[in-house]
Amino acid sequence: MISFFATAREIMGKSVRKFYLPVVMSCADSILHMGMFGIMIATILELVQHSFTRQKLLIYSAALLLLFVVRAILYALNYTQTQFRGADIAAGLRLSLGDHIRSLNLGYFNRNSIGRLTSTLTTDIADFEQILTHSAASIFKVIFFSILSLIFAFFVNVQCAALLLSLIVIAFPLMYISGRMSKKQGAKQRTSVNNVISRVVEYINGIKTFKLYNLTGERFERLDRSFGELKKESIHLELSIMPFSVLFSIITSFMLPLALIAGTYFLQGGSLDTQKLIIVIMLAVSLSSMMATLGSLYPEMTYLGKAAENILRVRKEKPLSYHEEKAVLKNHVICFDHVSFRYTNDVEVLHSISFNAPQGTMTALVGPSGSGKTTIISLISRFWDVSEGCITIDGQDIRNFSPDCLAAHMAVVFQDVYLLKDTIANNIRVGKPGATMEQVEAAAKAARCHAFITALPDGYNTLVGEGGSTLSGGEKQRISIARALIKDAPIVLLDETTSNLDADNEQEINKALDRLMKGKTVIVIAHRLNTIVNADQILVLEEGKIKEQGVHEVLMNQNGWYSRVITEQERSKKWKVE
Repeated sequence: MISFFATAREIMGKSVRKFYLPVVMSCADSILHMGMFGIMIATILELVQHSFTRQKLLIYSAALLLLFVVRAILYALNYTQTQFRGADIAAGLRLSLGDHIRSLNLGYFNRNSIGRLTSTLTTDIADFEQILTHSAASIFKVIFFSILSLIFAFFVNVQCAALLLSLIVIAFPLMYISGRMSKKQGAKQRTSVNNVISRVVEYINGIKTFKLYNLTGERFERLDRSFGELKKESIHLELSIMPFSVLFSIITSFMLPLALIAGTYFLQGGSLDTQKLIIVIMLAVSLSSMMATLGSLYPEMTYLGKAAENILRVRKEKPLSYHEEKAVLKNHVICFDHVSFRYTNDVEVLHSISFNAPQGTMTALVGPSGSGKTTIISLISRFWDVSEGCITIDGQDIRNFSPDCLAAHMAVVFQDVYLLKDTIANNIRVGKPGATMEQVEAAAKAARCHAFITALPDGYNTLVGEGGSTLSGGEKQRISIARALIKDAPIVLLDETTSNLDADNEQEINKALDRLMKGKTVIVIAHRLNTIVNADQILVLEEGKIKEQGVHEVLMNQNGWYSRVITEQERSKKWKVE
């Protein structure tokens, strides 16, 4: 439990101060609870001694009413403060964690499933909030009240207090073991939850494929297995905790019988009088009740504490480093200087790549699949950092700039376009959040998508399905180009934007791309080589190396890979299906 609070403190940072007051208020509530408990003991003693009067009834009743009102006010204030502060911390944590994850390189996302990431941002933070708003306050209250009761018991009778304490000491290892089992099995159960989330997302995203191959429902074994595994681990979690929690409850429930037996023995021996015996019995009832609460809270705290560990693990992932928040770039010459790159393993993807992309020119990257084209685009975008060498813009190493600052100078159009579940206008505004409607329409017209947008029932206010599912591939591409146009960045990166489109859509999109690329430093990946014959520079990549470099005419005269593919593509245009 101490380790959990240390972890929680590290996660919350300065925000931990927000919970000092709720903790103090919980302890104050325990003192008031003890006061009510003391009045109850005094009443019983007065009744046993036949000295209870109507006047004392009024006094005790007034005192109880006062304590009740103060406790009710204190509880309301504490509950409200805890809920507000817990929710505020959780909201801030979600935003800060989201920003932190966004700053990590793409290797982190390759190593962690979507289920794990989703679980951390939703379930883990919700569990951590549950601890802050409910469990933490309760456990502080239980522990503080139990300590007060034990101290009072020692003042009443040392022998009886020692016996009550000995039961707690005997039972404590069982509670500790239940917490350890909760943590161990809880980790496995959480892994199963992550797998279920991943399979559900996979099932939803691939529903068309699964329906075509009759893999829906129980026939989709991957989803079915993940649910079965979650069921098994959830049962194991409960069964692993239950024996130790039950034994802890059984042992601590012996406090009352032990107090009765030992108290009677001490009463007969003359070391304890009747009044003190009653007090000891009442304290045993109180402590037994507190221990039962603690026995159920502790495993819950350790299980939920795993959420704090998961959050902290993500927080400790190192983001891409940088020195400057802003980049002052007079020109946008991109230079690769002996750049080598490898992903998480030792297999090198790029081998000492060097080239210059002058400002206002178009550099085309071509080559077979797996040659490193997309990796070059990713390195310029700083999704990754180079392993060796450096990439500069205007002579400055891009590792000096924050990824956000660098992104402000770039417009990227991917082959696979992702649109938000929002209006078409807001999807275009992603490139420039503060854009006016006139600017949005101007960008759409330049991207050749104004006509089909205005033909929709709600025009620019038409809601797009998640990921752009309600639009065709060509329509999504043109919206992504409008998004890039409205950003008007000096560097444009294009990743196979027309490779999967029909001739009509390709023609429209090429016209939009011409508008987008005008006067910009452009790096484009292309499979259809006829689309980049006018490029200022063509790089032919093979196995992470530049094999050919030059303009179209030069490469055609070299009779290398580029010349062969161009020839084959021209020949394929004459093919006929018989």
